[in-house]
Amino acid sequence: MKAILTILLAMPALAAGLPACGNGSSSDADSGADSDADTDSDSDTDTDTDTDSDTDTDTSDPDGELLVLTYNVAGLPDWLSGSNPAVNIPLISPLLNGYDLALVQEDFWYHDELAAGADHPYQSDPLVENPTLVNMGDGLNRFSDFPLTELTRIAWIECNGLIDSNNDCLTSKGFSVSAVTLGEGAIVWVYNLHMDAGGGAGDIAAREAQTAQLADDIATRTAGGALLVAGDTNLHEDWPEDMVILDGFLATVGLEDACRLLDCGDERYDRIMFRSSAELTIEPVTWDTPDEFVDSSDGPLSDHLPVAVGFEWSAE
Repeated sequence: MKAILTILLAMPALAAGLPACGNGSSSDADSGADSDADTDSDSDTDTDTDTDSDTDTDTSDPDGELLVLTYNVAGLPDWLSGSNPAVNIPLISPLLNGYDLALVQEDFWYHDELAAGADHPYQSDPLVENPTLVNMGDGLNRFSDFPLTELTRIAWIECNGLIDSNNDCLTSKGFSVSAVTLGEGAIVWVYNLHMDAGGGAGDIAAREAQTAQLADDIATRTAGGALLVAGDTNLHEDWPEDMVILDGFLATVGLEDACRLLDCGDERYDRIMFRSSAELTIEPVTWDTPDEFVDSSDGPLSDHLPVAVGFEWSAE
């Protein structure tokens, strides 16, 4: 998003009107966060070492299955994006149909194109119907084959960087949450998130504050219920400070990272985490970076790779 800095410096009137990151929440039929086409050295653009893990866990006679996708679709305006969203997002759209629940981030500028080929009966509407440079919305949306309750979107209280530090405060990064009904007596809370990018001290502090805010919301809202938390965490496996934050968050909420549990061998900061409850057992059985999200030249359709996890679930 460094291109945004150039635009802002050249357009003082625009810069004066930019919103700062703040505390806010809204209920809607959508999801919530912001844009961050960051190209940190973790996993955004590396497509040559993707490792699929199909390790099976011992789940006998499950009641059902759930295939979940998380995907940062790099949907900034075409002239700002590090990808080519005007061309790529229409290609992404029909590929979402291969997943029971698709959670996307950076769905800012091309939501109609992203939704056009998706057949899911339950879809969120964008936070901002007609995005502008000073109001792009949160970029989070979801597509589901299962019924959703009303979706609530909450902005991060803390963020770092308006015209620097990956510009995280330019948009309303945060998280969205809705309960998903898988079957009779089988309800799972699903969070979609997008956290601050960057490796500076302010970025790391922001991510620490954001996981604390998220943990508080989960404790208040879900009352120990079954849980999926997914999205672009920007928590890098090879950054020790980030791993302290992630491990603390997992322990506080009682979550497990599906990649770690299945020993996927390709830990990414696009993550899918989960928790069972007394009423609903959910177990990951596969972890994958799907290979169909490419163009005719086998080039990736985003500067992030998608991550998919297959779950089996049983209601108690």
